[in-house]
Amino acid sequence: MAVMDSSAQPIRSTILTNGPASNRVNIVLLSEGYQAHQLGKFLVDATNAVNHLLSAPPYQEYGSYFNAFAISVASTNSGSDHPNQGVLKDTYFNSSYDSFGVSSVITIPPNDRDPDYSHGQGKVDALLQALAPEEDLVILLVNDLQYGGSGGTIMISSVHVSAREIVLHESGHTLADLTDEYPDPFPGYVPTERPNATMETNRAQIKWRLWIDDATPIPTPENPAYANAVGLFEGAQYQATGWYRPRLDCKMRSLGVPFCEVCSEALVKSIYQGLQSIEGFTPAATNLSISSDQVFSVATLRPTTHELSVQWFTNGTPVSGATNFTFVLSANTLGNGDHVLRAQVRDLTPLVRHDPENLLSNAVTWRLDVRLNDLRLVSPEWLAGGSFGFCVMGAAPQGVVVESSVDLASWMPLSTNFLVGGRVCVTNTGTSSRRFYRAIARP
Repeated sequence: MAVMDSSAQPIRSTILTNGPASNRVNIVLLSEGYQAHQLGKFLVDATNAVNHLLSAPPYQEYGSYFNAFAISVASTNSGSDHPNQGVLKDTYFNSSYDSFGVSSVITIPPNDRDPDYSHGQGKVDALLQALAPEEDLVILLVNDLQYGGSGGTIMISSVHVSAREIVLHESGHTLADLTDEYPDPFPGYVPTERPNATMETNRAQIKWRLWIDDATPIPTPENPAYANAVGLFEGAQYQATGWYRPRLDCKMRSLGVPFCEVCSEALVKSIYQGLQSIEGFTPAATNLSISSDQVFSVATLRPTTHELSVQWFTNGTPVSGATNFTFVLSANTLGNGDHVLRAQVRDLTPLVRHDPENLLSNAVTWRLDVRLNDLRLVSPEWLAGGSFGFCVMGAAPQGVVVESSVDLASWMPLSTNFLVGGRVCVTNTGTSSRRFYRAIARP
């Protein structure tokens, strides 16, 4: 059993960054059983672990939603304890195989060997608070070649190549509250309804019913005819009977196979649980007064494999064809008064069929006070000496700004005037080329 080495200086490194920690799923990996001269190897191992996780479905579709960081801290010895073999190591987090009677289960204190929180989990929590308080998914990477790992508050994995599957499996527990689909008894365990386990046998009430084909029988026989079907297969959550799972096999039942459709859906929804798909928008003010056309835009998250959909609405009605990230609002089409503009962003991924909480939908709303210029230009004429004149008529209590342009894109102010009796006339001298004119009421 080791004590904390006060000379160790933990260092945080960035493995992957896709955006602000406040709007990403943040993976944090910590080194266990790496000596000081092996911390370079830890960064390589940590990078490989992240790449493996994010290359697996459904994570591969949302790799851009993740950040990943490594916290390097040296241990005195390399590897981990193997009590059944009489091997004890002096490591930073005091990890141990053979936990709770299972040779491949790696844990840190408090565990069956050491109940002291400060010898293991306490060190993890202290490092996270100091160096990665934004963590969402924590992995303790153990520098030991024997297969092993575990789940819980943090995920633990050895560097055995097959142990990476443990991380994937345990991420289902940590992120999406998925349960194990094993039928083998676990003494003292009390099963409950979970995203991938149910007691319900009424087809209309099964929580994953949208994934079940009408031709699939309920309950579903465990035979090859339904090997690729979503149904209701008996045996889940450490119960051989009375509890059901969605698929004949899934990563929550067997390592080395993919997550099933139902578990993938739960994972995608869990990724969105703490994210906003709209990361920014312009104008930044959501209460505006406008008197002319206005450009609005939204900046969104971008999944790795597809685009999000956007629809613009005015006063609750979708604008035909307005499905781009930028929208030019024509104030004239709305008219004076109060109006509402909304940009609705959705992820239409086929990985999700049931989203009653609208986790995959995000919107921004602007409340607009439209004040159109009630002005018109009249009586245009060429004057002696090549000058051009016209009059402005209408209502503008604060005065009008007369502007000119040669291309209808860039406008230059010519003069500011006040209407007298609802009218003011303007002369532009020295005009030698074709120009356009407009009058705008001052706010």
